[in-house]
Amino acid sequence: MRGFRPRKAGARMGSPLIAVLAFAALLCPTGTPPEAAAAGTAVHRDIERELEPGQAIVKYLFHSGWEVRTRDHLLIFDYTDPLPTPGRPAGLPRAIEPAEIADQKVTVFISHAHSDHFNPEILKWRDAVKSIRYVWGWEGVGSPEDIHFGRDRRIVEDRGIEILNIHHDFDGIPESAFLVRVDGLTIFFAGDHGSGRGMMNPVFGDNIRYLAGQAPELDLMFTPTFGGEIDAIRALKPRVVLPMHDGGRERQYALFAQKLRSLGLEVQVGAADRPGARFDYSNGKITAR
Repeated sequence: MRGFRPRKAGARMGSPLIAVLAFAALLCPTGTPPEAAAAGTAVHRDIERELEPGQAIVKYLFHSGWEVRTRDHLLIFDYTDPLPTPGRPAGLPRAIEPAEIADQKVTVFISHAHSDHFNPEILKWRDAVKSIRYVWGWEGVGSPEDIHFGRDRRIVEDRGIEILNIHHDFDGIPESAFLVRVDGLTIFFAGDHGSGRGMMNPVFGDNIRYLAGQAPELDLMFTPTFGGEIDAIRALKPRVVLPMHDGGRERQYALFAQKLRSLGLEVQVGAADRPGARFDYSNGKITAR
């Protein structure tokens, strides 16, 4: 498991959109939002809002955990609960309470078995959620009705979602990253797919080239920032990048936005400032909520 560790600060502030999102992240304190701490249902108060194809509401859960709501689906990637705020007791409401999502069409993605990406609490959701599917990045886990990916790249269609995988074992265990097509959106969730050698790493480079051929118009890219992400952004040309894997050090996401601008990459960045941070995505644009 790659630990919760700080990153190097990036360079100067970038384009107006990046600057607004990044500056907002620097101004806002980290930690669970008061409304989320007060009541688990508060974090889903806009659940009835209608979305059109190509639109999404994106919520940062913690570390590499994300929730993406599209027109007809709720996608949950590498679910993780926030760390308790210093000086406050544990036992706060979870990032997602099963009762809040019980009537939705839910797909839960787990990239690999490390504890900062796989929380066994998600398995309890089977009993509460009427329509749920688990997608595992490796074989030999879950239930027979789940979707399991292994070393081979393949494409699976399930309940209106198309999912393809890329495999790697950079951390010494099997893992998949996922490319998802759903409700007019193309989403790449990298998990821990990263390499300090970037495209010079033969597995990383081959995976990214494969994805570039599969996703010529990528909407959302969720990526760690410990190596290879710059090469991947240049190759995949996503409309929006959402940095992750810095749970408890969310200020690093704003610094990453600055770094991209300093490199001349004119890509929108969703820099989450705290667990529960939300973004609207519509018409190829992302807006911090």
